[in-house]
Amino acid sequence: MSQKQEHTAAKDSGYEGILKYAGIFGGVQGLVSLIALLKVSIVSRLLGPVGVGMLEVYNRSTELGKKATDLGISYSAVQAISEQRGECGDGDSVPYAIKVVRSWSLWLAVFGTVLFFCLAPVLSRWSFEGDVTYTHMFRMLSLTVGCSALMMGEVAVLKGARMLKRVAWYQLLCAVAMLVIAVPCYYFWHFSGIIPSLLITAVGLLGVACWHSFKVYPYRVALFSKTVLVDGFYIIRQGLNYTLAGLLNSGAYYLVSIYLFTHGNEGEVGCYSYGNLLISYLSMLTFAALDNEFFPRLSAVNKDQVRSNGLVNTQVELLMVLITPLVICFAVCLPLVPRLLLDVEFMPLVVMSQWGVMGLFFKAMMLPTAYLCLSKKDSRIFLLQEVLSYTFMAAIMIGGFKYYGLPGLGVGMLLTGVFDWFTVWIISLICYNFHYSSRVWHLFALQFPLLVATLVVVIAASGWLYVLLGTLCVASSMAFSVRFLYRNTDFIHRLLVKVRRTPR
Repeated sequence: MSQKQEHTAAKDSGYEGILKYAGIFGGVQGLVSLIALLKVSIVSRLLGPVGVGMLEVYNRSTELGKKATDLGISYSAVQAISEQRGECGDGDSVPYAIKVVRSWSLWLAVFGTVLFFCLAPVLSRWSFEGDVTYTHMFRMLSLTVGCSALMMGEVAVLKGARMLKRVAWYQLLCAVAMLVIAVPCYYFWHFSGIIPSLLITAVGLLGVACWHSFKVYPYRVALFSKTVLVDGFYIIRQGLNYTLAGLLNSGAYYLVSIYLFTHGNEGEVGCYSYGNLLISYLSMLTFAALDNEFFPRLSAVNKDQVRSNGLVNTQVELLMVLITPLVICFAVCLPLVPRLLLDVEFMPLVVMSQWGVMGLFFKAMMLPTAYLCLSKKDSRIFLLQEVLSYTFMAAIMIGGFKYYGLPGLGVGMLLTGVFDWFTVWIISLICYNFHYSSRVWHLFALQFPLLVATLVVVIAASGWLYVLLGTLCVASSMAFSVRFLYRNTDFIHRLLVKVRRTPR
């Protein structure tokens, strides 16, 4: 086959479309991550590990309230709007579906705010070892729960209507807003600025979401319309298991944070929080397009098993190619992060994060596979996967911290990634007859040994040997990935053409 024919075949393989949207959302998430890292760097110096630990506890508490209020709108509403748009285009049914989503979002916002306000004394006791003096803090944070419910409704409108560019701009503006709001609050008020920062940020993010969605679909609600409320039950019923899964997610992380806060110290909570945050930023660079582009595309062929399995395998292959060099480079360069971006007090997060980031390799194999049940609206299978995942995660991370401290948390993150991938694979094999392609296993055989070698290097080596072997691991992984992209996509070819055409 000629080079031109190979490139033509690559365009039909599905990789080009994935790369396109991975580039769009990955590029946006790259900017978002840079802005977030700048925020992390500034906030860590202003608050220190103790303040960051308190911020983590407040964030996990409000996240629990947000998940309880969401009722799965972030998934089920997107599907409902997408289905109406696919069947009827942009006719009257789409604005009506959006009205239903917005009406229910407003009711959920009111319910969530009141519920969180009433549970504030309980949350204070749980979070601060029986101390109820923080009750008024949690009551003020009830507003963030209401804002989140409204915001999720508007983001669902953007995703369901396939306004992907607006979604990308929304994510970028949110990152800027969080930086602009948080830094002055912590600079002028220090610890006392945590609550005002969270409140103002919640209102600001809601404003950004409304600004984008109202431009296309003006705000319409029917709070007391029996028809609207009844029609919305379908969305809520579809989303109930997603809500339970979200509660498990937030509850498990909340439990881990509280355990660290009560059995460790504020500094360890702060190191865990920022280590976890750095890993999540790296994750977003590669996985950003899954919710926004891959999920709707997979949902469109959910009744065709062959096409569904093919799409998942294609997505897994490309994610493995993209994430592995990033993971290895992150692990090798991580010792520089506390010195350059944070503070020397955050050095304990290095070993934890070097172990934990390895879990992203298995997440690249797991996530597209996990979307099979979501695309088929099989929320019970999704809930089963989440129950297994977060039960294991909470147990292994608490156990890891109890016996090995922060490095034990990192090992727990890695083992959680392996466990999640294995359970999702087995469940998908049984329920949907899903099999990984031979190309997936070939990539696994090439890249996994490099991950193991990298882990050995970052733990055992030092000085010039660390630099030499670490660089060798990064270069080898990049070589495998570039070779794959060159043989299966037009990406490297187009890049070389642009370089040759660049005036010197």
